[in-house]
Amino acid sequence: MATAPSSAPPHTRKWGSGTAAIVRLLIAADGPLTQVAIAGAIGVTQPRASQVLKQLAAANAVTVSVNGYRGKPARLLDLYAKKARPHLLGPETFWYSTRELIDQARRIAKEARRQGLTIAVSADLGPDLVVPWRHPSLTVVYADGILDPGAAGMVAAEGCADASIVLRTTSDRTLLFSCAPWPATIDGVPLADPVQQWWDLRDLGGEDREEAADRLRRAIVTKTIAVAA
Repeated sequence: MATAPSSAPPHTRKWGSGTAAIVRLLIAADGPLTQVAIAGAIGVTQPRASQVLKQLAAANAVTVSVNGYRGKPARLLDLYAKKARPHLLGPETFWYSTRELIDQARRIAKEARRQGLTIAVSADLGPDLVVPWRHPSLTVVYADGILDPGAAGMVAAEGCADASIVLRTTSDRTLLFSCAPWPATIDGVPLADPVQQWWDLRDLGGEDREEAADRLRRAIVTKTIAVAA
C-alpha cells in the first residue's frame, strides 16, 4: 500500500499572508504592540495572532514585555527572506512603455482608480523613491484585480527582459499598503511596504539590486526612511 506523502517540516513551510503582514507591521513599529492591536491592524483573529507571535518568539525574532511585542528588525528580515512569498492569483504579466518609469507608475495608478482597483508599486521604483540608488527601468506593480495596463498606454512585452512593468495580481490586500509610519505615497506613486520592496529587489536579482537591497535593508533596520507626513 502506498503511503501518503508527509507534510513538509515546519521550518521549510512558507508563511501565509497574515504571518507576513504581522512581520511587516512589527518591523515598522516604533514601539511594542499588544496582541489585540496586531490582530486588529492586520485583520486576523487574536488566536491566529497569538500563534504567529509565539512562533516568532521561538525564533528569537521578537521580545515580549508587559507592554506587548517588539520586533527585532534584522532577525525578522532574515526570516522574511526565507519564508515570505507574495500570494498571486495567476502568472505575472509583462508590459512596456518608453515613458519615464515614474510616469508609467502614475498612469497605471490613475487607470487602476478608474477601474476601481488598488495598486502598490514595489521594486525597483519604490526603493528609488524611499532610498535613492540608481535610475530604475523596471518595477513590480501589485494589483488587487485584473488591471488593463494597455489603457494606461502600455504594450505587452514578451518577458521580464523586455519589460518596464511586472504586473502581479494578488489576493493579499495587505501587500497593497505600507505599514505606518512608512510612507504610503511618494510623488503620486502608491507604495508597497519597504519590506516587500526589499524582498522584490532580491527576487528580481542582479548584482546592482543586491547592493540596493543592502542599502534598503539598512534604512529599514535603522529607521532612516522618511516617514509619512
